[in-house]
Amino acid sequence: MYLRDLGEEFVVESISRSLLSKPGHGEYLFYPEDARDLLPRAPRILISMDAYSISSLKLPWRDYSDIGWSSLSGAISDIIAKGGIPHACMIALGLPHTLKQEELEALIRGFREASEYYNVRVLGGDTNSASDGWIAISTIGFTTARTPPSRSGLRAGDYIIVSGIYGAMGYVAREGVEKSSSVNWVVKYTKRPLVRVEIGYVVESNYRYISASMDVSDGLSYTLYTLSRLSNCGILVENPPLVHSELYEYCKGDEKCLLEYSLHGGEEYGIVLGVKPEYKNHVQKDLEYYNIPYKVIGKAIAKQGLYFREKELPVYRYDQFKGWCILTSHHPRE
Repeated sequence: MYLRDLGEEFVVESISRSLLSKPGHGEYLFYPEDARDLLPRAPRILISMDAYSISSLKLPWRDYSDIGWSSLSGAISDIIAKGGIPHACMIALGLPHTLKQEELEALIRGFREASEYYNVRVLGGDTNSASDGWIAISTIGFTTARTPPSRSGLRAGDYIIVSGIYGAMGYVAREGVEKSSSVNWVVKYTKRPLVRVEIGYVVESNYRYISASMDVSDGLSYTLYTLSRLSNCGILVENPPLVHSELYEYCKGDEKCLLEYSLHGGEEYGIVLGVKPEYKNHVQKDLEYYNIPYKVIGKAIAKQGLYFREKELPVYRYDQFKGWCILTSHHPRE
């Protein structure tokens, strides 16, 4: 059965029955209402929006449940990077009428499994017909941080701490999807990317010491480049970030190789933090308390640009219109 055979009412009812969170204590509104009511969990509210084309998430080894999982993981990472704990989301879907019923059910299952894993409530959304499928997710989180760190607060001398483990999606970007399909560790680490919600606790409790933060969704080099550009300073990378042990073996420990694969990627959803030098130990201690993998990779410097020791590094990113591209200075080229 296809969606064109099932109709809008069936699709909406299927999503509502299988996915939506019931009202909590003190809440009143529920489906089929167009709005939901929430009680605040902390003094400051964080709101984010992420949208994806389904085709951009559809790696050959991902099924529709993996797409649902991956899209929700990406949506909550922006909240976490600002010291928030994601609480609830609303999901809008544009689905082709040729989508099969089992594909719809798998997509819903992926959303549900991710929402349960991250303890994020799905409150509602909207459903539309679209020739090219898309997903849009609005997320609400709460934080006790009085001033959540921005992307533009980095200052020369700040340490650069990168959470997460890198290299799998960089392998896909550099070697191509066809070759990557037969590499077990690449498939394993990119099938359902994970976000560490505990990083939100680290950021909100150390917000006075964190000068800047950003999640790694479009590639590590692009995240570093964006922080440095918006902060009007540079970043000197002294060490590669943490990488998967399989990549370390593949590169035979060569730093240049490790950097090429770890900087070129996306959807790792680690967090890059700029940390004031006198408080580095405070932040590290909290990261270690939550067993969050991280590495201090370098420092912010007065000279603009992104460098590995004395050499300027290329900046890679995934562009929604161009695909994988490289930035030189401030001018992108394919």
